[in-house]
Amino acid sequence: MADALLQSLQAHRAADGKEAADLRAMIAFLQSGQDCFVRANLWAHFTGSALLVNAAGDRVLLNHHRSLDRWLHFGGHADGDMDLFAVASRELVEESGVTAFEPLLPGIFDIDIHPIPYNEKKGEPAHLHYDVRYLFRMTDDSDFVVSDESIAMRWCGYDEAKALTQSAVFTRMLDKWRAAV
Repeated sequence: MADALLQSLQAHRAADGKEAADLRAMIAFLQSGQDCFVRANLWAHFTGSALLVNAAGDRVLLNHHRSLDRWLHFGGHADGDMDLFAVASRELVEESGVTAFEPLLPGIFDIDIHPIPYNEKKGEPAHLHYDVRYLFRMTDDSDFVVSDESIAMRWCGYDEAKALTQSAVFTRMLDKWRAAV
């Protein structure tokens, strides 16, 4: 399965310089021989994430993440699973309760390497997430459920999502979403 991820990463086209640098670093990390899909790799590990748009394609569902206290998309740790598409799908269901969705694009949507701060409650040191992201679309108008990992969730248009997330990397994802629908 690591070979499938490597092929997907090699096929991915970066949208900007940061994504291109992160792509090179991800490929190198994957080829390093380290066990990069488990949290036991304390300095860095792969994660899978999902950006979910509504059926009409004009709004994204954002999650106010409890631990990070930020508005984000959905995602989480691979926990040994090398199929990051499956990880992203699982995390989307676990964190939002949404089950009626399909991939909007056939492959990787976006990638990003970002720091995660020290978590005192979990005793986790600061580390890096090598985040592989996929774009999903709702197939019906089912409602979401706010999980224990979230403070709140809301459907947002482009401008509201950009204002809530206040991140150049998230804006890059939002721009890609608008181009894809």
